[in-house]
Amino acid sequence: MKTNLLIQHLVSYFLVLLFPLLIILAYYYPHSTAVVKQKEMDWNTHLTEQVRTSMDTFTRYVYNLPFELLKNREIKLYNAEDIDYQRVQIANEMRKYNATDGFIDNTLLYIESMGYLFAKTGSAYNAGDFGKPGIGYYYKNWPNMFNELNNLKGTLVRPVEDVIIPGSNHVRMLTFALPLPIGGYETPGAVLIMVREDTIIRMLNAMSEMYSGDFFILDGEGRPLLTSSKGSYIPTDEVRSFLGGLAKNGKGAGFFEKDGSSYIISHTVSDKNGWQYVSVLPVTEMLQGIQTIQRNTIVMIGIMLLLEFLIIYIAIRRNYQPIKRIVDFAANLFEPAGRKPMNEFEMIRFALGELVSVNSSLDARVKQTMPVLRDNMLLELVSGKAGNDGAFMQQAAAYGIEFPHEAAAVAVLSIESTKTVEGTDCRAAEYLRLVEASQPIEVTGYFLKSIYSHEMIYVCSHQAGFNLKHYLTDIGRELEDKTGTRVFIGIGVASKPDRAEAVHVAYLQAMRATEHLRLRGDNSIIVFDELEAPKAASISYYADLLQSLELAILKNDTVSVQSIAERIIMQMRGEGMPPHTVRSVYINTVSALLNGLQRFSPEDDDFLRLTDTAYQFRHTVEQMADMIRDSCGRLCRIIESTLPPARNASQDEITRFIEQRGLNADFSLQLIADHFAMSPSNFSHHFKKTMGQNFKEYIDLFRIQTSIHLLRTTDQTLDGISQQTGFSNTSSFIRCFKKIVGTTPGQYRETHKLIS
Repeated sequence: MKTNLLIQHLVSYFLVLLFPLLIILAYYYPHSTAVVKQKEMDWNTHLTEQVRTSMDTFTRYVYNLPFELLKNREIKLYNAEDIDYQRVQIANEMRKYNATDGFIDNTLLYIESMGYLFAKTGSAYNAGDFGKPGIGYYYKNWPNMFNELNNLKGTLVRPVEDVIIPGSNHVRMLTFALPLPIGGYETPGAVLIMVREDTIIRMLNAMSEMYSGDFFILDGEGRPLLTSSKGSYIPTDEVRSFLGGLAKNGKGAGFFEKDGSSYIISHTVSDKNGWQYVSVLPVTEMLQGIQTIQRNTIVMIGIMLLLEFLIIYIAIRRNYQPIKRIVDFAANLFEPAGRKPMNEFEMIRFALGELVSVNSSLDARVKQTMPVLRDNMLLELVSGKAGNDGAFMQQAAAYGIEFPHEAAAVAVLSIESTKTVEGTDCRAAEYLRLVEASQPIEVTGYFLKSIYSHEMIYVCSHQAGFNLKHYLTDIGRELEDKTGTRVFIGIGVASKPDRAEAVHVAYLQAMRATEHLRLRGDNSIIVFDELEAPKAASISYYADLLQSLELAILKNDTVSVQSIAERIIMQMRGEGMPPHTVRSVYINTVSALLNGLQRFSPEDDDFLRLTDTAYQFRHTVEQMADMIRDSCGRLCRIIESTLPPARNASQDEITRFIEQRGLNADFSLQLIADHFAMSPSNFSHHFKKTMGQNFKEYIDLFRIQTSIHLLRTTDQTLDGISQQTGFSNTSSFIRCFKKIVGTTPGQYRETHKLIS
């Protein structure tokens, strides 16, 4: 029997140890690989979008440069009487654009009538220079360059190609060709903007020094413009079909398989110029690290199982004799009359049964009181009423409370139910008691009811390496299945596990974390340390927004009321704001809106029901946002129904009123808005929609046009003309005139006299 007993227990203990390890490995291997792939895919997509944003920023100036050149009145694009003088004048003007953008290597202004190209360095080249390598900019693969420039109707982007620059140096360039003006007819010339390939590649590499993939840039029709590597261009027809599938499904990234290799391909399209940005990352390089860890894990688990097998075998052999002596002692102490033969375990079981029978009544009485007393002591601990640490721990030990591990934590489990279900709290408490009785050896903890009926508290100590968040996540899922409710779990960590005050602080942290989850509703479990720190300036910003909202309500400005309310909602949804601050902002905002409603309908039953709903405590952020929008919408509809109907301000009426009053010094947006019975903000929006430009630009242009007529037809002083055209002083008149016309009023008058 001895040999059979050893083998039987050896095998059983080994299987008990092996079974959970196999389950963990079966979950860990595929899950870890999938997580790494998803993280890399998200990162790859983020880098691709960052490249797109950076390129949009860098190329914005490229597309704006033709307009700046057209606005320069010193650059004569059409036939001039003195061509040599104009050539020198244009070359000097182009130097002003030499340091405008470090992204651009060179800018060439081509004027067809002169047959010259003017560089931003001040150099001038004739058309023949571009056919001679080393003199101008020689494009080997662009033989009909000037024919295309002369007939250019829209923007032309040439892929990266080899260009021989002055001095016979070879440089790879990305070239933009833009007509002057863009979209015009019979254009006088064009602008060539050249960007070095290495400039763009340095920008791409700067996005992430650790990135091992490749970036590709294609134009709107899918033609390749540039690649970050010097290898072959990977977007084949198969890849283009794959990218089309991503765009059709609304996805920005996916896995692509080809010739036994796997790639992560991320794709995004610029809404500025239609360019496509593609990044390709080999999956094998990404997974090399995780595969090494997985192989090492298998070796370590194998070694651990072997050692455990030896330890269990030795322990069983050494402990057999003590077990035999215990069996003999139990047989002598509880020798039953006429008992049948028993083996060792049956004898021990019989002795234990007798002990249980003798003490059953005492155990029953103790069990009735112990849980209540234990929960009261734990509640005092988390509430900060424990007092002296040593005295409390001695007293707690008598009720089975101990914290044997080096780390301590407190968790609050909030059971959220959309409707009242009888017995939910009891079922939750019963399940958690069962969990408490079967905790892993790395953690020792206790569940107790909070002072709130929908909450349970978990106080525990655990080993330093134990993943408490993962453990409580599994408990939360099981609890949701048992009760059919939503469970939020906030965790606080005690900085000093041996101090009762630290445990109390951990409980407060857990309460704060749980309230954050209940408010946001975007997660089920969080550790207090994971909460984002609040921004220091947010309170003053909310105060300014609230003051602006109250002022807009008093002025009956519905457009401003709705705009400010949406800005407050956007800030409330932002991360990092403590729950109590979010609730405070919500209460003050709703109060301002409800005060406005009360001003118009103080005895409305719907208003009273809305007030009762708005101040319920357990709203989520989305529910708060809906409440603010609902209150704001009702208030704006009531305000608009009480205001007199606005006049229909047509373009002719606006133009006629400006011609009558626009040259007066007191003419303003408020004045014309009052004339048409509209608020300034509503009229400003209506004016831009009707007239095609904003109010100030239109008035300034109208006044400057009038001043030009006076400068050409009268000898009035600048001071007199500025007063006659509605400017507050001569200085503001001169600044505005130069901004619109390009010269000062005095220079314009002198030029006009010379011409006449």
